[in-house]
Amino acid sequence: MFCCGFGFVARNELKKNVFLPLKKMQKLSFLFLLLFCQNFYFSQSIRGFHIPDSLKDKSFEKLDVAYNNVFRIDNNKSELYANTILCKAKKLNNKSFLYDGYYKIAHIKGLKGENCHPYADTLLNITKNVTHKDYPAKAHIIKGILFNYEFKYNKALDEYIKAQELSRNKNIDQFFYIKKLIGILKTATEENEEALLLFLEYYNYQKQELNKQDKDIKSYIGSIFSVSNAYNKTKNYKLCKSYNKIGISECKKYNDYTHYPYFIISEGIADYYLKNYKAALKNLSEVEPYLLMNKDYANLSILYFYLGKVNYEVQKEKEGIYYFIKSDSLSFVANDFEPIKRGGYEILIDYYKKQGDKENQLKFINKLFYADSIINNSKQYLSKEIYRKYDAPILLEEKETLIKNLNKRNILLYLFLGIGSVTIFSLMFLHRKNKITIRKYEKQADILLKKSYENTIRPKEKEKDKKGLSDAKLQDIKTKLQEFELDKGFLQKNITIDSLAKDLETNRGYLSKCVNELKEKNFSQYLNELRINYIVEELNKNEKIRKHTIAAIANDIGYNNSESFSNAFKKITGTLPSYYIKRLQNEN
Repeated sequence: MFCCGFGFVARNELKKNVFLPLKKMQKLSFLFLLLFCQNFYFSQSIRGFHIPDSLKDKSFEKLDVAYNNVFRIDNNKSELYANTILCKAKKLNNKSFLYDGYYKIAHIKGLKGENCHPYADTLLNITKNVTHKDYPAKAHIIKGILFNYEFKYNKALDEYIKAQELSRNKNIDQFFYIKKLIGILKTATEENEEALLLFLEYYNYQKQELNKQDKDIKSYIGSIFSVSNAYNKTKNYKLCKSYNKIGISECKKYNDYTHYPYFIISEGIADYYLKNYKAALKNLSEVEPYLLMNKDYANLSILYFYLGKVNYEVQKEKEGIYYFIKSDSLSFVANDFEPIKRGGYEILIDYYKKQGDKENQLKFINKLFYADSIINNSKQYLSKEIYRKYDAPILLEEKETLIKNLNKRNILLYLFLGIGSVTIFSLMFLHRKNKITIRKYEKQADILLKKSYENTIRPKEKEKDKKGLSDAKLQDIKTKLQEFELDKGFLQKNITIDSLAKDLETNRGYLSKCVNELKEKNFSQYLNELRINYIVEELNKNEKIRKHTIAAIANDIGYNNSESFSNAFKKITGTLPSYYIKRLQNEN
């Protein structure tokens, strides 16, 4: 896929090939059609294949060039050339091109999603005991590439390790190429920084090789793309664009357009993250025809995901949803699910939730679960395998450091698991406790409502005969408190025992003693009960008040904030105002 999903590295860098701009390709199409029209729809298998007359006299070298010139531009024609190379090699007993023919057919069928392993297995069998410069290592390389196409990353890694052992001290080009392949696997497991180091190493090697007479331009340009791709994945978008610029320039300089469209996609994605949405839309749209032509569904899925993102950012919601759905469809066609595309499912789920479309909402929730399972099963395990099978043998001098890092990682993992377990149990306990509390509040709300129906919320106080009750001053305070209650003076804000004592023309100490003797409670309890009893009655008979916020109700009855009001309400009634209001609404 591609940049930030970037799996397209796994398909487009694993083979050096030539890409021509669409206009040039269209001009060549007519010539190819004249040459091969009668053989264009040949059997897809070597069995029963006949070499077209137009190709019978072509040398292996010319057939190889012709194959490279149409690889990824027209994979059917590429297969035609590969079959021709294989047939001629069998007839002439040319071992080198026989191996090359099997390699090419296996690769092209892998790209087309057809049964490719028989050709790779045959190549493994006929080269396992040869001492050729490229083989048998190259047979294991193509086998690994095919497994990578199928997202069988662990099997791909096994083949690369075998190829690495066979190419060591024998073929330096292959040795560095395998480093790049391992880097590609690391991008699949989101180990992007480690992958970048391998890609830079490969790029520097290819750059040095340019000084040689037999320089490999395709590999050199591919190495530029590897670095560009890695910088995009590590979110260094400016450096990504810098290498894209170099790559596009080198494509034109050497007339090799192998990676040209993918540099353009990389530009589009970098522009998206840099919020250059107009440029991103232009670049991404430009590449779509090339990917459609070669049925490159994995990369098309990534392309459509980013077209969805761009449209979403410029407030074109329907266009964005259209592309996210296309991306999802192609993910299932290619059976390829990249972590970066997860955001598309989240947007689709949220979109259908807002639309009230529960069927589609559920559908994309299930698809997201499936995508997560594929990502977790195929990639997290591979991360451990890369460390075990590749990093330790190649970077021997860093072995101790790696072991320490792995131990630290395991310790942290257990630590996080322990913390996670404690957190989960704590949340479960709190959730259970919260449910019990909610049930308690609901029950108390029912009791309070029943009392209100029976008019027993505030029973009349049975004042006991107190010593000194006949005292004129005490009787005076009693009368004034009754007026205070009738006038609803308790609804005023910031009432204190001092302020009320002043209003009643007495002192704080005497008022406190009177409230204790007359009401059998302290002043704070007395004030809160007046307010809460008042608001309960108001809520019972006034539906408009029930629609007010808790903060507004608190303010209306003299509280400075909703918290102090809720606490007082709960202390006196046993439930919260929100539950009581809800109970009243349900009752109505």
